[in-house]
Amino acid sequence: MLPITDFLSCTDPLDEFDSLSHHQTQHAKTYVTGLAAASSKTVNGIAREVLPSGSDRALNKFITEYDWDEDELNHERLEELQNHGDTRWSTDGYIVIDDSVLQRTGKELPGAGSFYDHSEGEPVWGQDLVYAFYTDHKTSYPLAFRQFEKDECEDQEEAEKTKYDLARELITELEEEVGVPAATYLFDSWFAHDSGLIAHVESYGKDWVGPLRSNRQVEFANKERRVDALEERIDTEEREIDDETYNIWTKTLPVSKLGNVRLVIAEKELDDDEDEEEENPVKYLATNKIDAPSAHIIRSYSRRWRIETFFEDSKEDLGLGGCEVRDSDGASRHWHLQMLTYSLLRLGSPSSVSERLVSKASSLRAQLEHGLKETIYNMFAWVREQPDRDLNGLMEDIDHLFLHSDGSEGCT
Repeated sequence: MLPITDFLSCTDPLDEFDSLSHHQTQHAKTYVTGLAAASSKTVNGIAREVLPSGSDRALNKFITEYDWDEDELNHERLEELQNHGDTRWSTDGYIVIDDSVLQRTGKELPGAGSFYDHSEGEPVWGQDLVYAFYTDHKTSYPLAFRQFEKDECEDQEEAEKTKYDLARELITELEEEVGVPAATYLFDSWFAHDSGLIAHVESYGKDWVGPLRSNRQVEFANKERRVDALEERIDTEEREIDDETYNIWTKTLPVSKLGNVRLVIAEKELDDDEDEEEENPVKYLATNKIDAPSAHIIRSYSRRWRIETFFEDSKEDLGLGGCEVRDSDGASRHWHLQMLTYSLLRLGSPSSVSERLVSKASSLRAQLEHGLKETIYNMFAWVREQPDRDLNGLMEDIDHLFLHSDGSEGCT
């Protein structure tokens, strides 16, 4: 465990945020630095490893008690991203709607329950968050989220409607409050199944792309039939798209509950080493972009994968699934600060120590390595500022500062 002797320089933009007082800004910098660089992403772990924090009690009160609005903080985060060309959104961008289950064990965590996890293929115990996520050719970052609490619903059908409602809330916020100009929404087959959600997107004059479930009914040759049954009745054309080979068929036709859409049936040709990893190489992509070329539709849908990378990186490296706060408002604040951390790492800082050490990188893992190098640089600078101390004395100070108080993790 390395001593984190100062805030990471990527937290500098927080000094300009109006949603936090000066004292709260210092706590926010501590939390963001901890999420990026500490080995433990809990309140206790961050307070233990980041020297400016003072104590876990103060940091815990910042998360659960202090008076600040995480929604205002989120809007300021998005405004800051628009001040930089590399992260500024545009009409050419995409908004992805998807959810992720954070696997947990605690029964008392807010909103915890049994949720179906698509990555596991079975129900798991955890917390379920529905996200809106921006992506384009140069950047990607989360926009907003809602927590889905299944215990409000009596059955799975009602639960699905509730999750669709949360997605509609997110879209309304982005269109009416935030004003994200991205022209196209991307869904997986679960969210694309809801015709009400599709209609809500179209009510704002926006486009959408999403795969149909294999049993979705379409009208073809004057007869309704399952979309996967079309494979036996069509002739596909081989196409090369971004160094991948696809067998493609496309047509505008009626789809149940969606009306006329552009349907692209695309089967990706797999290499031998891809066969085991690719569950279903055939996609039944639908869109309201009636005149769009099939290559454009396939490329557009491929952007959806960026949110899966965000989920994976955030769970593994930024504490998305590590919050032990048992207060629902505190948990929401943790997740908002995690989005802030992800975004600040994306931004970097022209004057940061990390940029002087290595050139700016595009991947989150490389940016986290920048933070680690900056932590080491700060530690050496701190040691240099103690010229009258011998090495043994310095090491004793470091050991004392980072001793586990009681071995516990998380906060209550």
